[in-house]
Amino acid sequence: MTVPSNYAMAATQKRPEIIEIAKGLRDTPMCEDYEKMVSGMLYNPFVPVLIEARHRARGRAADFNNLDTKTVPAEKLAEVRLALLKKLLGKVGENTFIEPPFLPDYGCNISIGKDTFINWNMTVLDTSIVIIGDRVMIGTNVSLLSAGHDTSVLSRRKLVEFGHPIEIGNDCWIGANVIFLPGVSVGEGCTIGAGSVVTKSIPPFSVAYGNPCRVRRTIQSAEEEEKDPNNPYRDL
Repeated sequence: MTVPSNYAMAATQKRPEIIEIAKGLRDTPMCEDYEKMVSGMLYNPFVPVLIEARHRARGRAADFNNLDTKTVPAEKLAEVRLALLKKLLGKVGENTFIEPPFLPDYGCNISIGKDTFINWNMTVLDTSIVIIGDRVMIGTNVSLLSAGHDTSVLSRRKLVEFGHPIEIGNDCWIGANVIFLPGVSVGEGCTIGAGSVVTKSIPPFSVAYGNPCRVRRTIQSAEEEEKDPNNPYRDL
C-alpha cells in the first residue's frame, strides 16, 4: 500500500486502490463521503452515515472491553474475544488476541492478520485504512492515528478533516507508547523502539526508534536467520 508524497496534506482525488481494500472489509459504510474519507480527501465527519458507523463501533467496542471474564473459562477467553473482534473489525485473522481496553474509531477500517498480539490500551483512529500484518507484537499504549487536520483555522470552522492509511508489516515488534502518524508504513520484520513517534515510513528489517523515529540499523530476515548456524533461535 503506497502513501501520498505529502501525507500531511489532504488528497485531491479518490484513491481506487484504497477504496478496493475497503470493499473487502466488513461493515464499511460505503458511500461518497466514506470514499473521500478513506482516500485522504477533505470530508465532513458529521454526515449521518459516518456518525452511525462510529456509533456502531462504540457499541461493539464496549461489548469487547466490558466482557466479564469471570463468566468465561480461561481456556475459552481467546475464542470469545476473537468472536467479538470479528464483529468490531473489518478483518481479523485466527489466533489474534487484543488485551482490552481497545479503542478504535470506526473499527471496520482496521484489518489485522493472524497470530498477532496487542497489549493494553491501543488507540486506532481509523479514518483511513489501518492494516496490521501477521505475527505482529504491539506493546501497551500504542496509538495509530490515520486522521489528519490542516493548519488552516478556517478548515476547522468548516468541520473538514482528512486521513491517510497506516500499515504495519508482518513479524514486527512495536514497543510501548509508540505513536504512528497518518500515511506511514512499517515494513516487515521491523522493531520500533518504545516511545517513538513514527512520522515517516520505515523500510523492512529495520530497528528504528526516536522522535522522530529513525532507522538505527538493519537486521536479517527470518529466512536468513534460518541459514545462520550460529543463530540461537534456529533450533528452538
